[in-house]
Amino acid sequence: MKTREIRVRGPKPGDTDSRVILVSAAVKALEKIGAAFSVADVAERAGISRATLYRSQALRALVGAKGDGPRTVDAALYEKLEVRCAALKTKAGALRRQLAELEASWDVMRERAKLAEQKLAESERRVEILSSQMRGSTGGALGAVAARLGQEERRRARRILARALHPDLFAQDHATAVLATELLKTLNVLAE
Repeated sequence: MKTREIRVRGPKPGDTDSRVILVSAAVKALEKIGAAFSVADVAERAGISRATLYRSQALRALVGAKGDGPRTVDAALYEKLEVRCAALKTKAGALRRQLAELEASWDVMRERAKLAEQKLAESERRVEILSSQMRGSTGGALGAVAARLGQEERRRARRILARALHPDLFAQDHATAVLATELLKTLNVLAE
């Protein structure tokens, strides 16, 4: 058994005058383009059904035989459209090339970022290892030396080492700057 499709009808203009206005405007717009058009094209442009056009003699008369045959296109209009189409094709090609270049540079930047993240992780790991080694060995060795020195000698030695180990001197090497900071913290504790 066949199921019956439910027809959904589109909106219809309220009166015949509004239909005439819509169809006239559609025919004028299609004539302005200069290409051949059919009743279906007029109906689509006007926003009404083809059946409405076929049922009304006044509407059929508006469409008439204008769209039935091939139409001549104004040479100047055709040339203008052809030039614009060529310009748009050229611009589209340039945009495609630019997009490809940007995607390639994006891939390069992404690889650089991954490499930088790996180097940073490695540097942080090295700093942790060096910090733990320094806490274990350096504190004991510096403590033994500091015990032999007097208070004033310890302060003077701390000032000299603080100038030599200042973290700003190692701005290019993050790992060394962190290590210098850890050494300075140890020296501050010993100087007190």
